[in-house]
Amino acid sequence: MPKSPPRISPPTSDQYHQYYENYISKVGKNVLQELDDQPDEMKEVLGKLKEGQDNCLHEPYTWTLKQVVGHMIDCERAFSSRIFRIAVGDQTPIPGIDQNCYVESLDYDAVSMKSLLKEFRQLRKSNVLMVNRLEPESLDNVGVASDYPVSAKANLFILVGHVTYHLEIIRSRLGLSP
Repeated sequence: MPKSPPRISPPTSDQYHQYYENYISKVGKNVLQELDDQPDEMKEVLGKLKEGQDNCLHEPYTWTLKQVVGHMIDCERAFSSRIFRIAVGDQTPIPGIDQNCYVESLDYDAVSMKSLLKEFRQLRKSNVLMVNRLEPESLDNVGVASDYPVSAKANLFILVGHVTYHLEIIRSRLGLSP
């Protein structure tokens, strides 16, 4: 029988800025399992959209579904870098990102949803391997990102909660039940 991933307790409120509470609060009892399962969940929700459905805007939102997935990919890169750098003790302050700049600079019409989902899956596989390689106590290391103290553990929960947050909105946009 395969060994289940260890459980990691949520970060304490002094390990992150309150802005991120909305993401952190969306993580269930086993962050590592969710980290591993989310690419399948994304494929289930977005993998069988009808032609053109992924390029539609749904008021009041200003991004297409492909742009939202692209944003999730961009944040996957940013937050995983924060996890790694902070966990290994790199104390160099990490700047924030301008999410709109990323979305505006990339042509989402030119890429398929299938390709975006594949890219997310590959990034996430890499991040699962990275997180599993870290010493559990290193997740409590604190650094500075976006001008605020934050732990590697908080960034792990933000990474997972951010995807959950956007999947909830996507389900709502598509009229799917949670």
